[in-house]
Amino acid sequence: MSEPLVAASFAQMLLAFGGCFTSPSFVTFQHVVAGWILCVGRHTTTRVIEAAGVVGGKHHTSFHRFFRCARWVADEVAVEVLRLVLKLVDPEDALVVAVDDTLARHTGKKISSAGMHRDPLLSTASKVFFHFGHVWVVLALVVEVKRWNKRLALPIFVRLYRSEKTCKKMGLQHQKKTELALELIQKLRAAVPDREVIVVGDNGFANRTVLNGLPAGTCFVGRGVMNAAVFERPGLRQPGDRGRPRVRGARLPAPDERARNPLASWRRLRATIYGRTAVVQVQVFDALWQKRGAGNFVRFVIIRNWPGHDKDDVLLCTDTTKAPAWIIETYCKRWPLEETFHWSKSKLGLEQPQNRTEKAVQRTAPLSLWSYSLIVCWYLTVGYKTRSAAFPVLPWHASKKIPAFPDMLATLRRETWRGRMNDRTENPRAIKKALASMLLAVGYG
Repeated sequence: MSEPLVAASFAQMLLAFGGCFTSPSFVTFQHVVAGWILCVGRHTTTRVIEAAGVVGGKHHTSFHRFFRCARWVADEVAVEVLRLVLKLVDPEDALVVAVDDTLARHTGKKISSAGMHRDPLLSTASKVFFHFGHVWVVLALVVEVKRWNKRLALPIFVRLYRSEKTCKKMGLQHQKKTELALELIQKLRAAVPDREVIVVGDNGFANRTVLNGLPAGTCFVGRGVMNAAVFERPGLRQPGDRGRPRVRGARLPAPDERARNPLASWRRLRATIYGRTAVVQVQVFDALWQKRGAGNFVRFVIIRNWPGHDKDDVLLCTDTTKAPAWIIETYCKRWPLEETFHWSKSKLGLEQPQNRTEKAVQRTAPLSLWSYSLIVCWYLTVGYKTRSAAFPVLPWHASKKIPAFPDMLATLRRETWRGRMNDRTENPRAIKKALASMLLAVGYG
């Protein structure tokens, strides 16, 4: 590259991905990532090319081919992202990963693999709304920044979920979201076989598919259901017993029955919930979860007076040695993934590309999520030390000290433009060329 497309320190970080691409595709990858970061408008392929300032360098169709048919594997790129993110985690700590799905809304009849899906933002308990688009199942590594008392969820592995109708139309075998989630968990475990892994998920992923398929050394913490069918362990087989061995013991009261019992013993517990200390009441018991848990012996924690919850709720953990406070606090670590989805859609255009080919669809959205991870990695290692990291002086943010993702993204953009403008003060033509992309973004962003 004849001139820096993005801040030099960030470009240095991108060199780790050289082994994932052919030489021509790696150059295109650097252009695309730079444009994705600098683009302030709609994140289509052509707008990304304009933002990168590489229009005319080579034909624009080469950028479309990069997504549509270039020889690179998304999971190999994800593994490199994982290696970068792991540098932010203490080697002695367990890896906490959050799994969830998100709807990327689209319009257009020819978008590949799109279909009608339940819209979680518009739907209520009494009425369900649907929206056309893609659903992505995402596995993200949760990173704790202790100096800010802040957690960030950095996407690693991504899978596209298709509805049964879409799969039938495309002649593909349908996979449930939980099956895709288990595949991602197994990919992560294969990449880091020697680390303890804790998977955190909502009640949509707390079922037999995930719990039965968890790799060795992996713990799952999630939200259960209050009417779960729970049982004691089966007793020892006695001499003379006939038939196949029992798989469960006596039926136990369900979590909702325990919560309604006026004689139940509740325990007061202090825990850090979403960054704030709160006092809740809990009941703890271990049992076989027969239906959705398929006979897994798990620890249940019934919670009352949970901040933000009007009703009693229940969490579960596959490790019955864990304390209830640990289970509650670990489950709360899944929330940063919701923030990741929000910023990826509003700042990095997760919902905006309108790809018409299958392979392009499966590559474009993950690139948006990986860009989020790379920007955070850069900021936490290099960016916060730069002059560009200073917060703007605003009367409504006079005491702001902890950056949000838009501040990290703005820092990288400022550092990029600072690098483009350096050493060009005596060359008006070079300054004009350097400013062209920025003025285009200001005018059309």
